[in-house]
Amino acid sequence: NLAALLRGDAASDIALRPFDYLLIKETPEWTEQESVELKGEVRFPGTYVIPRGETLFEVIQRAGGLTPRAFVNGSVFTRTYLRENEEEQKERLTEQLRADLTAMSLQAAAADKAGTSQSLAASQSLLTQLQTAEPVGRMVIDLPGLLAAGKGSEKDIALRDGDLLLVPQARQEVTVIGEVQNATSHLFSASLKLSDYISRSGGTTRRADKGRIYVVRADGSVPEQRGGLRRRYELSVQPGDTIVVPVDTEKMPRLPFWQAVTQLVYNLAVSVAAVGSL
Repeated sequence: NLAALLRGDAASDIALRPFDYLLIKETPEWTEQESVELKGEVRFPGTYVIPRGETLFEVIQRAGGLTPRAFVNGSVFTRTYLRENEEEQKERLTEQLRADLTAMSLQAAAADKAGTSQSLAASQSLLTQLQTAEPVGRMVIDLPGLLAAGKGSEKDIALRDGDLLLVPQARQEVTVIGEVQNATSHLFSASLKLSDYISRSGGTTRRADKGRIYVVRADGSVPEQRGGLRRRYELSVQPGDTIVVPVDTEKMPRLPFWQAVTQLVYNLAVSVAAVGSL
């Protein structure tokens, strides 16, 4: 009787013998206290302690719901282990890119070609962007659908320790990043198409891959874009969207993971901007 023994009951004490085992089991499903955080346009933002199995819908209800100014489509949900995965991916790609840059530097010195030097400079610039990129751990969620469907729906999310929900105010801007002359944000207008926002950013650079331009919605999702360049340029844009003009990897050094590096850099940039919009 371990409980009696701890209370000082000498009768419960026993003499131990060689090869005896004492196994003290953990309370079933015992965990340290877990919590999540709600920020922005929530009626009662703050940190909430959660029991195991509580969902995002339930915590939002506990927090009084969202305010009338909430931009639900632009909500950002982040998770700790996703951020850690992004950090690992970033470090792995950084090491690979650094190693290939060393090899390219030796080739450029031996060949002494202007084109190789230009490619090397572009690669070095990308390495700098990758090193300074900040992992966020964003997970795309359908918050409007979650709130409409309610608790227990397939859109609801079982929460984990460290989860964070950011609900911004209504957005009025459209951001253009990547291979444009002036990466910046513009006031949204329903009459403007994707091509108009790119033109207002000075147009694309010579390194732009015009055939792979894409839009990241305010909720982090990327709409499917079919058809040729003309149809892509006519894509409608919504408030809070980000237009990404990627670099043309065909004009860059033949690195097998070049596209993965550029995609990670752009995705992290979009996520950081979304988190910083509060």
